[in-house]
Amino acid sequence: MLTITKQCTFDAAHILTNHAGQCKNLHGHTYRLIVEVGEKETDNDMVMDFKDLKNLLHEVILSRFDHAFIYDETSPIESEIASVIEKHGMKRMPLPFRSTAENMVRFIFTELSKQINVTSVKLYETPDSCAECKTVLPPH
Repeated sequence: MLTITKQCTFDAAHILTNHAGQCKNLHGHTYRLIVEVGEKETDNDMVMDFKDLKNLLHEVILSRFDHAFIYDETSPIESEIASVIEKHGMKRMPLPFRSTAENMVRFIFTELSKQINVTSVKLYETPDSCAECKTVLPPH
């Protein structure tokens, strides 16, 4: 399968409520997102225009996540913090689950898959730690 890959970064804050480690505190990351898109069954000589992929990433992901407080809307603590952030006109991004890298990469994969043939999404929370969600190909 022929694929193309696009990378982008975004900055965001989050909390992992009820986590035993330091991530239970409000903190931020510069996330690095790597999206791989596979070819579809067409006669086209391109998987996708890189500019179109860049624009889609901005529209679907970056416009929502960049410089936002990402929070679990099912958590009373995180929702309370988010309401203060909203009250002061700051950006927030509610999710229906904990904002772990694993949950976020699955969400991003699903959101992008609604519009393009995503084969893999990696989300780096730190320069050397990432979560990945990818298409599982059937055995031949």
